[in-house]
Amino acid sequence: MCKTPTLTAEAIQMMFLNAYNAFMGNREQVLEDCELMRTVLVDFTVLDAEIEKQYEEIEVIAERVKHLVKDNASTPQSQDEYVKKYNKLSERYEEEYLKLEKIKMEKEFRISHDKTMNMFIENLKKQPLIVDKWDESLWAVMIEKAVVHIDGSITFVFYNGSEIKEEA
Repeated sequence: MCKTPTLTAEAIQMMFLNAYNAFMGNREQVLEDCELMRTVLVDFTVLDAEIEKQYEEIEVIAERVKHLVKDNASTPQSQDEYVKKYNKLSERYEEEYLKLEKIKMEKEFRISHDKTMNMFIENLKKQPLIVDKWDESLWAVMIEKAVVHIDGSITFVFYNGSEIKEEA
């Protein structure tokens, strides 16, 4: 038996209006918090240092591989040992490269999130403090998602991450 509650469009719209009005009652604080979040998001000091460190580590490993190959070509040695060393360095190179890509992806994510946050702030500044009728465009620019709970309540998640739960 399905336990998902049935909600009418009108009920959802009214709950949204209540959540929106509660959210906008703190607009100045929300704007201040959003600006603070943006400041943190775009502080790449640590990430840039990590990226530089990873590039240096990859460079060191690449040099070691280069020397290993050169030594193998010019000095007689066990090919089994050479292959083991080469594979170990290659594996380490791959690990460090993946770490670098992960850090770069984090930076790109934060840049993207900052752009989204900036758009949210600009939209927030333009919106009325109180609304008393449904506005689909308002929903579109303010709400990231709405989570319907088993008791019929809805948690509205705004684009800045704020959540407001409205009881059914």
